[in-house]
Amino acid sequence: MEAAGGRALRCLLAAVGLLSALSAAGTLFLLAQWRELGAALRELEAARPAAANGSVRDLLGAAGPALPAASRTKRSRRGERTRGHVRAENDEMLMMMTYSMVPVRVMVDLCNSTKGICLTGPPGLDGVPGYNGSDGVPGVPGQKGEPGVNGKRGKIGVPGPKGDQGQKGEPGEVGLPGKDGMPGGKGARGAKGEKGDVNNDVVLEGAKGEPGLPGPPGPPGPPGPPGKRKGKGKAQLQENVYSSKCTGETCAVPNDDTLAGKAEDRTPAPSKNPECVIRSVGSPVHFVSVQQTFGTWMREPANISDERIWLTMHFSGNSIKEYENSNALLNDSYRIINITGFFYGCGHAVQNNYLYYQKGGTNVILKLGLDKASLGTLLIENALYHGRNYLFSNSKTYFNVAVDEKGLWIIYASSTDENIIVAHIDEETFSVIRHINTTYPKSKAGNAFIACGIMYVTDTKDTTVSFAFDLLKEQQIDVRFELRSSQSVLAMLSYSLRDKNLYTWENGSLMVYPVRFGR
Repeated sequence: MEAAGGRALRCLLAAVGLLSALSAAGTLFLLAQWRELGAALRELEAARPAAANGSVRDLLGAAGPALPAASRTKRSRRGERTRGHVRAENDEMLMMMTYSMVPVRVMVDLCNSTKGICLTGPPGLDGVPGYNGSDGVPGVPGQKGEPGVNGKRGKIGVPGPKGDQGQKGEPGEVGLPGKDGMPGGKGARGAKGEKGDVNNDVVLEGAKGEPGLPGPPGPPGPPGPPGKRKGKGKAQLQENVYSSKCTGETCAVPNDDTLAGKAEDRTPAPSKNPECVIRSVGSPVHFVSVQQTFGTWMREPANISDERIWLTMHFSGNSIKEYENSNALLNDSYRIINITGFFYGCGHAVQNNYLYYQKGGTNVILKLGLDKASLGTLLIENALYHGRNYLFSNSKTYFNVAVDEKGLWIIYASSTDENIIVAHIDEETFSVIRHINTTYPKSKAGNAFIACGIMYVTDTKDTTVSFAFDLLKEQQIDVRFELRSSQSVLAMLSYSLRDKNLYTWENGSLMVYPVRFGR
Protein backbone atom coordinates (compact mmCIF):
# COMPACT_ATOMS: atom_id res chain seq x y z
CA MET A 1 0.00 0.00 0.00
CA GLU A 2 2.75 2.43 0.88
CA ALA A 3 4.66 1.63 -2.37
CA ALA A 4 1.57 2.29 -4.46
CA GLY A 5 0.93 5.57 -2.69
CA GLY A 6 4.48 6.75 -3.29
CA ARG A 7 4.28 5.83 -6.95
CA ALA A 8 1.11 7.92 -7.40
CA LEU A 9 2.67 10.90 -5.66
CA ARG A 10 5.64 10.77 -7.93
CA CYS A 11 3.41 10.72 -11.01
CA LEU A 12 1.49 13.73 -9.78
CA LEU A 13 4.67 15.71 -9.14
CA ALA A 14 5.96 14.81 -12.63
CA ALA A 15 2.76 16.07 -14.22
CA VAL A 16 2.92 19.34 -12.29
CA GLY A 17 6.47 19.86 -13.38
CA LEU A 18 5.63 19.23 -17.01
CA LEU A 19 2.82 21.75 -16.91
CA SER A 20 5.12 24.32 -15.31
CA ALA A 21 7.70 23.84 -18.08
CA LEU A 22 5.08 24.27 -20.79
CA SER A 23 3.80 27.43 -19.14
CA ALA A 24 7.26 28.92 -18.99
CA ALA A 25 7.88 28.15 -22.67
CA GLY A 26 4.57 29.79 -23.63
CA THR A 27 5.46 32.86 -21.63
CA LEU A 28 8.81 33.20 -23.40
CA PHE A 29 7.11 32.89 -26.81
CA LEU A 30 4.62 35.58 -25.98
CA LEU A 31 7.38 37.93 -24.84
CA ALA A 32 9.18 37.42 -28.14
CA GLN A 33 6.05 38.18 -30.13
CA TRP A 34 5.30 41.23 -28.04
CA ARG A 35 8.75 42.61 -28.78
CA GLU A 36 8.31 42.13 -32.57
CA LEU A 37 4.89 43.77 -32.58
CA GLY A 38 6.11 46.66 -30.49
CA ALA A 39 8.94 47.29 -32.98
CA ALA A 40 6.53 47.21 -35.92
CA LEU A 41 4.22 49.60 -34.13
CA ARG A 42 6.94 52.07 -33.50
CA GLU A 43 7.88 51.99 -37.18
CA LEU A 44 4.27 52.72 -38.20
CA GLU A 45 4.04 55.56 -35.71
CA ALA A 46 7.17 57.05 -37.15
CA ALA A 47 5.81 56.80 -40.69
CA ARG A 48 2.34 58.25 -39.85
CA PRO A 49 3.08 61.91 -40.76
CA ALA A 50 4.27 60.84 -44.19
CA ALA A 51 1.12 58.79 -44.81
CA ALA A 52 -1.08 61.86 -44.53
CA ASN A 53 0.10 63.17 -47.92
CA GLY A 54 0.92 59.80 -49.58
CA SER A 55 -0.85 56.64 -50.39
CA VAL A 56 -1.32 53.62 -48.31
CA ARG A 57 0.79 51.68 -50.72
CA ASP A 58 3.89 53.83 -49.89
CA LEU A 59 3.05 53.41 -46.22
CA LEU A 60 2.96 49.66 -46.57
CA GLY A 61 6.21 49.67 -48.59
CA ALA A 62 7.99 51.64 -45.84
CA ALA A 63 6.89 49.18 -43.21
CA GLY A 64 8.70 46.38 -45.01
CA PRO A 65 7.67 43.34 -46.87
CA ALA A 66 5.21 42.38 -44.19
CA LEU A 67 2.31 42.04 -46.62
CA PRO A 68 3.15 39.65 -49.40
CA ALA A 69 1.45 39.74 -52.75
CA ALA A 70 -0.08 36.42 -52.07
CA SER A 71 -2.53 38.04 -49.65
CA ARG A 72 -5.10 38.19 -52.39
CA THR A 73 -7.09 35.13 -51.67
CA LYS A 74 -9.66 33.32 -53.73
CA ARG A 75 -12.38 35.01 -51.73
CA SER A 76 -11.12 38.46 -52.69
CA ARG A 77 -10.96 37.41 -56.35
CA ARG A 78 -14.58 36.28 -56.26
CA GLY A 79 -15.57 39.55 -54.67
CA GLU A 80 -13.98 41.75 -57.29
CA ARG A 81 -16.70 40.85 -59.85
CA THR A 82 -19.56 42.02 -57.70
CA ARG A 83 -18.17 44.47 -55.16
CA GLY A 84 -17.59 47.35 -57.64
CA HIS A 85 -16.01 50.63 -56.71
CA VAL A 86 -16.41 51.98 -53.22
CA ARG A 87 -17.13 55.69 -53.05
CA ALA A 88 -16.27 57.80 -50.03
CA GLU A 89 -19.11 59.94 -48.67
CA ASN A 90 -17.17 61.76 -45.90
CA ASP A 91 -13.64 62.20 -44.47
CA GLU A 92 -14.03 60.28 -41.23
CA MET A 93 -11.13 58.10 -39.96
CA LEU A 94 -10.99 54.27 -40.13
CA MET A 95 -9.72 52.07 -37.28
CA MET A 96 -7.21 49.52 -38.60
CA MET A 97 -6.51 46.11 -37.16
CA THR A 98 -3.34 47.57 -35.78
CA TYR A 99 -5.37 50.27 -33.98
CA SER A 100 -3.80 52.86 -36.32
CA MET A 101 -5.92 55.76 -37.55
CA VAL A 102 -6.03 55.89 -41.41
CA PRO A 103 -8.17 58.32 -43.41
CA VAL A 104 -11.20 56.64 -44.99
CA ARG A 105 -10.68 58.33 -48.38
CA VAL A 106 -7.09 56.93 -48.52
CA MET A 107 -8.34 53.43 -47.81
CA VAL A 108 -11.08 53.74 -50.40
CA ASP A 109 -8.62 54.91 -53.06
CA LEU A 110 -6.31 52.00 -52.21
CA CYS A 111 -9.12 49.46 -52.54
CA ASN A 112 -10.36 50.93 -55.83
CA SER A 113 -6.87 50.97 -57.38
CA THR A 114 -5.73 47.53 -56.23
CA LYS A 115 -9.05 45.80 -57.16
CA GLY A 116 -9.35 43.30 -54.40
CA ILE A 117 -6.37 43.87 -52.12
CA CYS A 118 -8.72 44.85 -49.31
CA LEU A 119 -9.71 41.90 -47.27
CA THR A 120 -13.20 41.52 -45.86
CA GLY A 121 -13.31 41.66 -42.12
CA PRO A 122 -15.92 40.36 -39.75
CA PRO A 123 -19.39 41.93 -39.99
CA GLY A 124 -19.96 44.93 -37.76
CA LEU A 125 -22.85 45.69 -35.47
CA ASP A 126 -26.25 46.54 -36.88
CA GLY A 127 -26.61 50.19 -37.69
CA VAL A 128 -29.37 52.54 -36.66
CA PRO A 129 -32.61 51.91 -38.69
CA GLY A 130 -33.07 54.40 -41.49
CA TYR A 131 -36.13 56.50 -42.21
CA ASN A 132 -39.25 54.86 -43.61
CA GLY A 133 -39.33 55.02 -47.38
CA SER A 134 -42.32 56.06 -49.51
CA ASP A 135 -45.16 53.62 -50.21
CA GLY A 136 -44.58 51.34 -53.14
CA VAL A 137 -46.91 50.65 -56.03
CA PRO A 138 -50.00 48.65 -54.89
CA GLY A 139 -49.84 45.00 -55.79
CA VAL A 140 -52.34 42.94 -57.73
CA PRO A 141 -55.48 42.19 -55.62
CA GLY A 142 -55.59 38.67 -54.29
CA GLN A 143 -58.36 36.16 -54.73
CA LYS A 144 -61.62 36.67 -52.87
CA GLY A 145 -61.59 34.85 -49.56
CA GLU A 146 -64.30 32.70 -48.04
CA PRO A 147 -67.20 34.61 -46.43
CA GLY A 148 -66.78 35.10 -42.74
CA VAL A 149 -69.16 34.20 -39.95
CA ASN A 150 -72.24 36.43 -39.66
CA GLY A 151 -71.73 39.13 -37.11
CA LYS A 152 -74.10 40.24 -34.41
CA ARG A 153 -77.27 42.10 -35.35
CA GLY A 154 -76.72 45.82 -35.28
CA LYS A 155 -78.88 48.38 -33.58
CA ILE A 156 -82.12 49.53 -35.19
CA GLY A 157 -81.43 52.46 -37.45
CA VAL A 158 -83.30 55.70 -37.74
CA PRO A 159 -86.72 55.25 -39.40
CA GLY A 160 -86.70 56.11 -43.07
CA PRO A 161 -89.05 58.55 -44.76
CA LYS A 162 -92.68 57.58 -45.17
CA GLY A 163 -93.27 55.65 -48.40
CA ASP A 164 -96.03 56.03 -50.91
CA GLN A 165 -99.44 54.66 -50.05
CA GLY A 166 -99.94 51.12 -51.32
CA GLN A 167 -102.88 49.80 -53.27
CA LYS A 168 -106.04 49.00 -51.42
CA GLY A 169 -106.25 45.32 -50.54
CA GLU A 170 -109.16 42.97 -50.96
CA PRO A 171 -111.75 43.15 -48.18
CA GLY A 172 -111.37 40.38 -45.63
CA GLU A 173 -114.03 38.06 -44.35
CA VAL A 174 -116.45 39.46 -41.85
CA GLY A 175 -115.40 38.55 -38.34
CA LEU A 176 -117.57 37.57 -35.42
CA PRO A 177 -119.17 40.41 -33.47
CA GLY A 178 -117.36 41.62 -30.40
CA LYS A 179 -118.62 41.52 -26.86
CA ASP A 180 -121.31 43.92 -25.76
CA GLY A 181 -119.88 47.16 -24.46
CA MET A 182 -120.86 48.96 -21.33
CA PRO A 183 -124.24 50.73 -21.55
CA GLY A 184 -123.92 54.42 -22.24
CA GLY A 185 -125.24 57.20 -20.10
CA LYS A 186 -128.78 58.38 -20.26
CA GLY A 187 -129.25 60.77 -23.16
CA ALA A 188 -130.91 64.13 -23.08
CA ARG A 189 -134.68 64.28 -23.31
CA GLY A 190 -135.78 64.54 -26.92
CA ALA A 191 -138.09 67.09 -28.42
CA LYS A 192 -141.80 66.51 -28.11
CA GLY A 193 -143.10 64.54 -31.08
CA GLU A 194 -146.04 65.30 -33.29
CA LYS A 195 -149.48 64.11 -32.37
CA GLY A 196 -149.98 60.56 -33.62
CA ASP A 197 -152.90 58.93 -35.27
CA VAL A 198 -155.63 57.23 -33.36
CA ASN A 199 -154.60 53.95 -31.67
CA ASN A 200 -150.95 54.38 -32.73
CA ASP A 201 -149.88 53.89 -29.13
CA VAL A 202 -151.23 50.37 -29.09
CA VAL A 203 -148.17 48.28 -29.89
CA LEU A 204 -148.76 44.89 -28.41
CA GLU A 205 -152.08 43.11 -29.05
CA GLY A 206 -153.91 41.95 -25.97
CA ALA A 207 -155.51 38.61 -25.29
CA LYS A 208 -158.38 37.58 -27.49
CA GLY A 209 -161.74 38.39 -25.92
CA GLU A 210 -164.92 36.33 -25.64
CA PRO A 211 -167.08 36.11 -28.78
CA GLY A 212 -169.88 38.64 -28.84
CA LEU A 213 -173.61 38.03 -29.14
CA PRO A 214 -174.97 37.26 -32.60
CA GLY A 215 -176.27 40.32 -34.39
CA PRO A 216 -179.76 40.81 -35.77
CA PRO A 217 -180.55 39.26 -39.13
CA GLY A 218 -179.93 41.52 -42.07
CA PRO A 219 -182.49 42.56 -44.69
CA PRO A 220 -183.30 40.06 -47.41
CA GLY A 221 -181.14 40.34 -50.50
CA PRO A 222 -182.32 40.75 -54.09
CA PRO A 223 -183.56 37.66 -55.86
CA GLY A 224 -180.88 35.63 -57.58
CA PRO A 225 -180.83 34.44 -61.22
CA PRO A 226 -182.86 31.39 -62.18
CA GLY A 227 -181.11 28.15 -61.27
CA LYS A 228 -180.34 25.10 -63.37
CA ARG A 229 -181.29 21.52 -62.94
CA LYS A 230 -179.85 19.78 -59.90
CA GLY A 231 -178.07 16.97 -61.68
CA LYS A 232 -176.18 19.24 -64.04
CA GLY A 233 -175.19 21.66 -61.29
CA LYS A 234 -173.67 18.90 -59.21
CA ALA A 235 -171.71 17.58 -62.16
CA GLN A 236 -170.33 21.04 -62.93
CA LEU A 237 -169.30 21.53 -59.29
CA GLN A 238 -167.36 18.28 -59.35
CA GLU A 239 -165.75 19.28 -62.63
CA ASN A 240 -164.48 22.56 -61.08
CA VAL A 241 -163.15 20.79 -58.01
CA TYR A 242 -161.26 18.02 -59.86
CA SER A 243 -160.30 20.04 -62.92
CA SER A 244 -156.62 20.09 -63.95
CA LYS A 245 -156.83 23.84 -64.23
CA CYS A 246 -155.63 25.70 -61.11
CA THR A 247 -156.33 29.18 -59.94
CA GLY A 248 -155.12 31.49 -57.20
CA GLU A 249 -152.23 30.74 -54.87
CA THR A 250 -152.18 26.97 -55.42
CA CYS A 251 -150.91 27.30 -58.98
CA ALA A 252 -147.20 27.76 -59.67
CA VAL A 253 -146.81 30.34 -62.39
CA PRO A 254 -143.64 30.16 -64.56
CA ASN A 255 -140.92 32.44 -63.21
CA ASP A 256 -139.53 33.43 -66.59
CA ASP A 257 -140.68 36.27 -68.84
CA THR A 258 -142.61 34.15 -71.36
CA LEU A 259 -145.97 34.62 -69.65
CA ALA A 260 -145.49 37.18 -66.95
CA GLY A 261 -143.47 39.63 -69.00
CA LYS A 262 -140.96 42.13 -67.71
CA ALA A 263 -141.79 44.68 -65.06
CA GLU A 264 -141.33 47.53 -67.50
CA ASP A 265 -143.73 45.96 -70.03
CA ARG A 266 -146.52 45.17 -67.57
CA THR A 267 -149.09 47.70 -66.50
CA PRO A 268 -149.76 47.71 -62.73
CA ALA A 269 -153.05 46.05 -61.91
CA PRO A 270 -155.15 46.48 -58.79
CA SER A 271 -155.36 43.58 -56.38
CA LYS A 272 -158.52 41.50 -56.39
CA ASN A 273 -158.75 41.94 -52.62
CA PRO A 274 -158.18 45.63 -51.83
CA GLU A 275 -158.48 44.91 -48.11
CA CYS A 276 -155.13 43.04 -48.32
CA VAL A 277 -153.14 45.93 -49.82
CA ILE A 278 -151.22 48.37 -47.63
CA ARG A 279 -151.94 51.97 -48.57
CA SER A 280 -150.02 53.82 -45.84
CA VAL A 281 -148.28 53.50 -42.49
CA GLY A 282 -148.72 55.55 -39.35
CA SER A 283 -146.20 57.37 -37.21
CA PRO A 284 -143.65 55.06 -35.59
CA VAL A 285 -143.62 54.15 -31.90
CA HIS A 286 -140.24 53.79 -30.22
CA PHE A 287 -139.96 50.45 -28.44
CA VAL A 288 -136.39 50.33 -27.05
CA SER A 289 -132.84 51.32 -28.01
CA VAL A 290 -129.71 49.15 -28.16
CA GLN A 291 -126.04 49.86 -28.83
CA GLN A 292 -125.79 48.15 -32.24
CA THR A 293 -126.39 49.83 -35.60
CA PHE A 294 -127.28 46.52 -37.25
CA GLY A 295 -129.49 43.76 -35.91
CA THR A 296 -132.86 41.98 -35.99
CA TRP A 297 -135.67 41.64 -33.44
CA MET A 298 -138.32 38.95 -33.83
CA ARG A 299 -141.48 37.66 -32.15
CA GLU A 300 -143.59 34.56 -32.66
CA PRO A 301 -146.02 35.55 -35.49
CA ALA A 302 -149.00 33.27 -34.85
CA ASN A 303 -148.75 32.12 -31.21
CA ILE A 304 -149.86 35.24 -29.35
CA SER A 305 -149.45 33.57 -25.96
CA ASP A 306 -145.70 33.29 -26.55
CA GLU A 307 -144.33 36.66 -25.41
CA ARG A 308 -140.66 35.90 -26.01
CA ILE A 309 -138.55 38.29 -28.06
CA TRP A 310 -135.35 37.30 -29.88
CA LEU A 311 -132.54 39.68 -30.89
CA THR A 312 -129.52 39.20 -33.12
CA MET A 313 -126.83 41.80 -32.53
CA HIS A 314 -124.82 43.04 -35.54
CA PHE A 315 -125.15 41.55 -39.04
CA SER A 316 -122.94 38.56 -38.20
CA GLY A 317 -122.64 36.38 -35.11
CA ASN A 318 -122.86 32.88 -33.64
CA SER A 319 -125.47 33.46 -30.93
CA ILE A 320 -128.80 35.21 -30.33
CA LYS A 321 -130.42 36.74 -27.24
CA GLU A 322 -133.77 35.49 -25.93
CA TYR A 323 -135.90 37.75 -23.71
CA GLU A 324 -138.84 36.34 -21.77
CA ASN A 325 -141.08 39.32 -22.57
CA SER A 326 -141.00 43.03 -23.36
CA ASN A 327 -140.23 43.95 -19.74
CA ALA A 328 -137.18 41.68 -19.82
CA LEU A 329 -136.08 43.47 -22.97
CA LEU A 330 -136.45 46.85 -21.30
CA ASN A 331 -134.43 45.56 -18.34
CA ASP A 332 -131.89 43.82 -20.62
CA SER A 333 -132.48 40.45 -18.97
CA TYR A 334 -131.83 37.64 -21.44
CA ARG A 335 -130.29 34.24 -22.06
CA ILE A 336 -127.82 33.35 -24.82
CA ILE A 337 -128.66 30.73 -27.46
CA ASN A 338 -125.67 29.46 -29.43
CA ILE A 339 -126.51 28.60 -33.02
CA THR A 340 -125.00 26.33 -35.66
CA GLY A 341 -122.36 28.10 -37.74
CA PHE A 342 -122.90 31.84 -37.79
CA PHE A 343 -125.70 33.98 -39.17
CA TYR A 344 -125.20 36.75 -41.69
CA GLY A 345 -127.36 39.73 -42.58
CA CYS A 346 -130.46 41.21 -40.93
CA GLY A 347 -133.18 39.18 -42.65
CA HIS A 348 -133.90 36.42 -40.09
CA ALA A 349 -137.33 35.27 -38.92
CA VAL A 350 -138.96 33.14 -36.21
CA GLN A 351 -141.90 30.85 -36.98
CA ASN A 352 -143.37 28.12 -34.76
CA ASN A 353 -140.33 27.93 -32.45
CA TYR A 354 -137.87 27.76 -35.33
CA LEU A 355 -135.24 30.32 -36.26
CA TYR A 356 -134.61 30.77 -39.99
CA TYR A 357 -131.31 32.38 -40.99
CA GLN A 358 -128.57 32.33 -43.64
CA LYS A 359 -125.51 30.26 -42.80
CA GLY A 360 -122.70 32.80 -43.28
CA GLY A 361 -120.60 32.41 -46.42
CA THR A 362 -123.02 29.95 -48.10
CA ASN A 363 -126.29 29.92 -50.03
CA VAL A 364 -127.87 27.69 -47.38
CA ILE A 365 -130.81 28.65 -45.17
CA LEU A 366 -130.86 26.92 -41.77
CA LYS A 367 -133.95 26.02 -39.74
CA LEU A 368 -132.89 25.81 -36.07
CA GLY A 369 -135.18 24.60 -33.31
CA LEU A 370 -135.29 27.06 -30.40
CA ASP A 371 -136.77 24.67 -27.83
CA LYS A 372 -135.45 21.33 -29.09
CA ALA A 373 -132.27 20.28 -30.86
CA SER A 374 -133.23 20.10 -34.52
CA LEU A 375 -131.71 21.50 -37.67
CA GLY A 376 -132.90 21.69 -41.25
CA THR A 377 -131.03 22.94 -44.31
CA LEU A 378 -132.27 24.39 -47.58
CA LEU A 379 -129.97 25.14 -50.53
CA ILE A 380 -131.03 28.17 -52.60
CA GLU A 381 -129.48 27.72 -56.03
CA ASN A 382 -128.50 30.54 -58.40
CA ALA A 383 -128.46 33.07 -55.56
CA LEU A 384 -125.94 35.78 -54.65
CA TYR A 385 -124.57 35.00 -51.20
CA HIS A 386 -121.02 36.38 -50.74
CA GLY A 387 -118.77 39.33 -51.57
CA ARG A 388 -120.40 42.72 -51.89
CA ASN A 389 -123.27 41.49 -54.06
CA TYR A 390 -125.87 42.05 -51.33
CA LEU A 391 -129.58 41.77 -51.88
CA PHE A 392 -129.93 44.89 -49.70
CA SER A 393 -126.68 46.81 -49.31
CA ASN A 394 -128.02 49.09 -46.58
CA SER A 395 -128.50 46.16 -44.20
CA LYS A 396 -125.66 43.86 -45.42
CA THR A 397 -128.25 41.20 -46.27
CA TYR A 398 -128.21 38.44 -48.91
CA PHE A 399 -131.41 36.57 -47.90
CA ASN A 400 -134.54 38.02 -46.29
CA VAL A 401 -136.89 35.50 -44.63
CA ALA A 402 -140.52 36.70 -44.31
CA VAL A 403 -143.66 35.27 -42.70
CA ASP A 404 -147.17 36.49 -43.50
CA GLU A 405 -150.74 35.24 -43.87
CA LYS A 406 -149.77 33.15 -46.91
CA GLY A 407 -146.84 31.27 -45.38
CA LEU A 408 -143.04 31.36 -45.38
CA TRP A 409 -141.03 33.25 -48.02
CA ILE A 410 -137.35 33.81 -48.83
CA ILE A 411 -136.32 36.91 -50.80
CA TYR A 412 -132.96 36.76 -52.60
CA ALA A 413 -131.12 38.10 -55.67
CA SER A 414 -130.52 36.03 -58.79
CA SER A 415 -126.88 35.38 -59.67
CA THR A 416 -127.88 35.44 -63.36
CA ASP A 417 -129.45 38.87 -63.83
CA GLU A 418 -129.38 40.27 -60.22
CA ASN A 419 -133.16 40.60 -60.20
CA ILE A 420 -135.15 40.05 -57.00
CA ILE A 421 -136.46 36.47 -56.69
CA VAL A 422 -138.95 35.22 -54.09
CA ALA A 423 -139.10 31.55 -53.08
CA HIS A 424 -142.31 30.21 -51.54
CA ILE A 425 -141.35 27.66 -48.84
CA ASP A 426 -143.18 24.59 -47.57
CA GLU A 427 -142.67 24.91 -43.82
CA GLU A 428 -143.26 21.23 -43.02
CA THR A 429 -140.89 19.71 -45.58
CA PHE A 430 -138.64 22.80 -45.65
CA SER A 431 -138.48 22.80 -49.44
CA VAL A 432 -139.21 25.29 -52.22
CA ILE A 433 -142.71 25.25 -53.65
CA ARG A 434 -141.90 27.69 -56.44
CA HIS A 435 -139.56 30.53 -57.40
CA ILE A 436 -141.07 33.87 -58.48
CA ASN A 437 -139.03 36.27 -60.60
CA THR A 438 -140.21 39.83 -59.94
CA THR A 439 -137.87 41.16 -62.68
CA TYR A 440 -137.13 44.08 -60.36
CA PRO A 441 -133.38 44.87 -60.11
CA LYS A 442 -131.84 44.71 -56.65
CA SER A 443 -129.83 47.86 -57.39
CA LYS A 444 -133.05 49.90 -57.02
CA ALA A 445 -134.05 48.32 -53.69
CA GLY A 446 -133.17 49.42 -50.17
CA ASN A 447 -135.22 46.85 -48.23
CA ALA A 448 -138.42 44.80 -48.53
CA PHE A 449 -141.16 43.00 -46.59
CA ILE A 450 -144.10 40.73 -47.47
CA ALA A 451 -147.65 41.13 -46.18
CA CYS A 452 -150.73 39.22 -47.33
CA GLY A 453 -148.84 37.72 -50.29
CA ILE A 454 -147.60 41.10 -51.60
CA MET A 455 -143.97 42.15 -51.54
CA TYR A 456 -143.26 45.84 -50.88
CA VAL A 457 -139.85 47.26 -51.83
CA THR A 458 -138.37 50.56 -50.61
CA ASP A 459 -136.12 52.88 -52.54
CA THR A 460 -132.38 53.00 -51.93
CA LYS A 461 -132.84 55.65 -49.19
CA ASP A 462 -135.43 53.50 -47.36
CA THR A 463 -137.88 56.37 -47.12
CA THR A 464 -140.57 55.42 -49.66
CA VAL A 465 -142.22 52.17 -50.78
CA SER A 466 -141.73 52.53 -54.52
CA PHE A 467 -142.54 49.03 -55.82
CA ALA A 468 -145.14 46.37 -54.98
CA PHE A 469 -145.55 42.91 -56.45
CA ASP A 470 -148.41 40.46 -55.99
CA LEU A 471 -146.68 37.12 -55.46
CA LEU A 472 -149.90 35.13 -55.87
CA LYS A 473 -150.78 36.63 -59.27
CA GLU A 474 -147.19 37.15 -60.43
CA GLN A 475 -147.75 40.79 -61.38
CA GLN A 476 -146.88 44.29 -60.26
CA ILE A 477 -149.53 46.35 -58.51
CA ASP A 478 -149.93 50.09 -58.28
CA VAL A 479 -148.88 50.95 -54.72
CA ARG A 480 -146.69 53.76 -53.48
CA PHE A 481 -146.54 55.42 -50.05
CA GLU A 482 -144.13 57.18 -47.71
CA LEU A 483 -142.53 54.93 -45.12
CA ARG A 484 -140.47 57.29 -42.94
CA SER A 485 -138.68 60.63 -42.98
CA SER A 486 -135.57 59.57 -41.04
CA GLN A 487 -132.26 59.20 -42.86
CA SER A 488 -130.83 56.73 -40.30
CA VAL A 489 -129.67 53.25 -41.28
CA LEU A 490 -132.62 50.92 -41.76
CA ALA A 491 -131.05 47.57 -40.90
CA MET A 492 -134.31 45.60 -40.61
CA LEU A 493 -137.81 45.91 -42.07
CA SER A 494 -140.30 43.13 -41.32
CA TYR A 495 -144.07 42.63 -41.26
CA SER A 496 -145.45 41.00 -38.11
CA LEU A 497 -148.44 38.73 -38.56
CA ARG A 498 -148.86 38.85 -34.77
CA ASP A 499 -150.14 42.45 -34.58
CA LYS A 500 -150.10 43.45 -38.28
CA ASN A 501 -147.46 46.11 -37.77
CA LEU A 502 -144.06 46.78 -39.27
CA TYR A 503 -141.00 46.13 -37.11
CA THR A 504 -137.84 48.08 -37.91
CA TRP A 505 -134.28 48.42 -36.59
CA GLU A 506 -133.14 51.99 -37.26
CA ASN A 507 -129.62 52.83 -36.17
CA GLY A 508 -130.07 50.90 -32.89
CA SER A 509 -133.67 51.99 -32.26
CA LEU A 510 -136.38 49.30 -32.31
CA MET A 511 -139.49 50.89 -33.86
CA VAL A 512 -143.07 49.81 -34.59
CA TYR A 513 -145.10 51.24 -37.52
CA PRO A 514 -148.87 50.71 -37.62
CA VAL A 515 -150.13 49.54 -41.01
CA ARG A 516 -153.27 50.71 -42.81
CA PHE A 517 -154.86 48.26 -45.25
CA GLY A 518 -157.64 49.36 -47.62
CA ARG A 519 -158.58 50.75 -50.97
